[in-house]
Amino acid sequence: MARVGLVLSLDAPRLARNNSDWYQLLELCSVFGTLIADTERVYDPHTYHDRLLLGLSGMMSEAELHQLRQRLQAGEWNKAERGELRLPLPGGLVRLPGGEVSLHPDEEVQARIRMVFQKFRELGTAAAVVRFLRTADLPVPARPLRGPTPHPVTWQPARTSMVLGILKNPAYAGAYV
Repeated sequence: MARVGLVLSLDAPRLARNNSDWYQLLELCSVFGTLIADTERVYDPHTYHDRLLLGLSGMMSEAELHQLRQRLQAGEWNKAERGELRLPLPGGLVRLPGGEVSLHPDEEVQARIRMVFQKFRELGTAAAVVRFLRTADLPVPARPLRGPTPHPVTWQPARTSMVLGILKNPAYAGAYV
């Protein structure tokens, strides 16, 4: 609608998740005559030199984010090597104050998880387990990873992805990753 005159940001290249998004934003601003400003200056993406500066800033920002991701991943690997990495647990398990992993204290949660494994052995497919749970109107315990920890268990209607998540999760076999 060509009504935006200025896009303002503390760090302009951080307006996008990656370079393709960044260049798309630059192109749109150029077409509609919208300026981009950060704490250092105001850029006009329609002019060659400003577009060049914005492009270089975008590339440097993406490289910086790549380096941050690599450092974070290296930190996780180091924690894992020391045995200190604490990954989120599925709905049927809890981490005790001492750090050890145990079955969820709610017996209904334990029973439902056992039922999923038992029905899978009996019926042979995750889709069949989902059909059984939905027909019997039996929700599945899940632990959505939203908000502050600890993440409480919620009961949700069975979906194939949830049942497969339970069946394939190595934590239920006692594996530590």
